Amino acid sequence: MVPLYTSRHLAPSPAERARAVLARPNPATVTTQSGTLHLVDPACHVHPGGTVSLLLPDRHHLLDEMDRGRTAATVEFTDTSALALRDPTRSLLWISGTLTALDEATARMRALRLIRDDPDERLLDIGHGRTMVSLDPYLVVHSDTEGCNLLGNDEFLRARPDPLGRWEGPWLRHLEEDHPDLLAALALACPGDVPAVHPRPLGVDRYGMTLRFEGPDGDHDVRLPFGRPVEGPQEVAAEVHALAGLPDACGPY
Repeated sequence: MVPLYTSRHLAPSPAERARAVLARPNPATVTTQSGTLHLVDPACHVHPGGTVSLLLPDRHHLLDEMDRGRTAATVEFTDTSALALRDPTRSLLWISGTLTALDEATARMRALRLIRDDPDERLLDIGHGRTMVSLDPYLVVHSDTEGCNLLGNDEFLRARPDPLGRWEGPWLRHLEEDHPDLLAALALACPGDVPAVHPRPLGVDRYGMTLRFEGPDGDHDVRLPFGRPVEGPQEVAAEVHALAGLPDACGPY
């Protein structure tokens, strides 16, 4: 893909982009010495101490490996577009570290602490088809069109997850399916020359949104910065309509 325009305005840091990958329901692949496990929705959470919890299927052979001690592993997270794009991969995140399976009592206590700040219903699957494991990272690498970045553990831990991450997918799908006129207006606001094709909404974060133009010569991404950082759906709606030069919206879209 070819980025046509990179904003000089505020944008998420590499560490923030990495944390956003974990907040969204992205697929992941766990690789250890004994094999690999592909996860459709690993339900990841980053804890204050820096560990990352994952939910794995009960009775998987990787859990047997962890029963024999801490297991070295690399987990690859694929940041996938919510839309059926020609190239749906937006970025990749690799976390290398050691995996430890938690007993059900410890896992439930950890889940209760998480639910206070993040009401993630997937945590209710502990003991009912899923087992929580703890990943202690020693290497974190994030790669996207902006570059490949090796992240320090402190940098990764301090990064603020994007407040729009959980509802980004439904918002992008709604924008494409129900507001083609708004997308057309956003295309007119893009700087420089863009392919003469209808834009696809690729991503949104608190600093701006990105459109993809799937042209005959390849994919072209254009980032449109918001006038100010946003925190929720109403503010996103106002900034998107301002970018398009349209009256402000009454609802979150």
